Amino acid sequence: MSTKPIILIGIAILFLSSCIPQKRLLYMQDKSADKGYVNPYSGATAVTEAYKVLPKDYLFIRVITPNEKIASLYNLNGGGMNSMNSISSGGSARYMSYLVNDEGNIDFPYVGEIEVKGLTLAEIKEKLTSILKNHIDIFTLLVQLSDPSFTILGEVKKPGQYSMSRDQLTLYEAFALAGDMTVYGKRNQIKIIRPGLDGTQTVVADLTDINIIDSELYYIYPNDLIYIEPMRVKQMGFGETFSLSFVTSIISFYLLIRTLIP
Repeated sequence: MSTKPIILIGIAILFLSSCIPQKRLLYMQDKSADKGYVNPYSGATAVTEAYKVLPKDYLFIRVITPNEKIASLYNLNGGGMNSMNSISSGGSARYMSYLVNDEGNIDFPYVGEIEVKGLTLAEIKEKLTSILKNHIDIFTLLVQLSDPSFTILGEVKKPGQYSMSRDQLTLYEAFALAGDMTVYGKRNQIKIIRPGLDGTQTVVADLTDINIIDSELYYIYPNDLIYIEPMRVKQMGFGETFSLSFVTSIISFYLLIRTLIP
C-alpha cells in the first residue's frame, strides 16, 4: 500500500485537530436548546453590599462635620475635603486609611480597636456611627475601600493586577481591562479564587453561557484572583500562532518522508 495517502491523512488529521471551534470562542451563547442542558446559575441576591472586609484591607474613613478641629481628631492626616478628593486620585489613599489588622480590627482615634472583619461597608458605617454619636453631635461618615483591586493571570493579553473603579465588577469588565482572552483561553472554565473568612474558595464560571449574566458568579470582588487555563492546542503550537511557517514545516516533513520512502 502506498504511503502517500497515509501521510496525507495524517497531515489532514493534524491540521483539523489544531483548529479551535468557533463555539469555544463565543461569549454569551444561548445554550437552552442544547441536549441535556440545565442552567447551573442562580440569580444574584446582592451585588453592591456583598463584599465583606478582610484582614489586610485598607479602609478610607472620613468624619465630616462643621467643626474642622473635631474632624481632624478622627481623620488621618487632618482629613479635610482635600483628603477626601485624594482617594479618587489613588497614590496616597492608603496612607490616609485604616489598616484592618490580623485580628480584623481597626485602631480608631479616641475610640480604640473596633472589629470590622466580616462586615460590609454599610455595616461598618452603621457601627461607627453608633459609636461616634457619643462623641460628636453633628456629623456624616464616609466609608470606602482604599485602592480595591483584583488579579488576572493565564490566557489574557495583559495579565496583572488591576484597580477597581467600584467594589464589584462583572467578569466581562475584568477581561476588558486585561485586553480580553487570547484564542487559547478556556472561556467555559474561568477559575475565580476568592479569599474569605473561612478560607479561600475556588469557583468555575462559563463565559460562553448567557445565563451567567446577573448570576452570583457574574461579579468579581476586591482581592479576587482570576485564572484562565490554556487550551491543549497551545502545547502543539497551534491556534493564534498558526502561520505560514507551520505550513512550510509540514510540507518539508512530507517531502522528506517522500524522499526516504520509495
